[in-house]
Amino acid sequence: MMAEHKDAMQLIAGIIAMIAYIPLIVGIARNKAEQSFAAFLLWALLDSIATITTYLEHGNYWLPFSNVIGTITVTLLLVVKRQVSWSWVENVTAFLVIICVAIWYSAGEQAGIVASSLAVVIASIPQMVDTFKRPRTTPVLSYILFFSANVVSFLAGRTWTIEERFYAACSMFLCFVIIFFAFSRRTTHR
Repeated sequence: MMAEHKDAMQLIAGIIAMIAYIPLIVGIARNKAEQSFAAFLLWALLDSIATITTYLEHGNYWLPFSNVIGTITVTLLLVVKRQVSWSWVENVTAFLVIICVAIWYSAGEQAGIVASSLAVVIASIPQMVDTFKRPRTTPVLSYILFFSANVVSFLAGRTWTIEERFYAACSMFLCFVIIFFAFSRRTTHR
């Protein structure tokens, strides 16, 4: 019975994550939200690795799976809306992500979960920088929903193992930082 409850919570976390993309996509489509193309491109790749490795380890994969769908959609929309930029920050971030992917490739699935989850946080650096510089262009509602999905996914872990909780914990951290920057910078830069 408890396992079924945890499975349902994992699915709910994935659904919340999918819902979180709606205001983000609408904001980008209406030119009211700006997001980092590099962050979303890298997130799409890394979330794919996290989904595959977590699924292969029979872990909590609904959240990264939902994020794969959402990040690919946002990445494509950013290309269509011509919100594409790449600077030295993105170069450094991409290099660090490549290191994490190499670790996954050489060390197996559990290492892949750790490496890809940490790389998701590293890939968030361009979005964190954009939010810090321009907090009003960050759709805070989406990131609050993402944070909520991550909390639900973390709590839905069946055991205290990497494949059940690590991705959600890393994602909670990155969403918290983005939300913190958005709110703290909005109040100081009116």
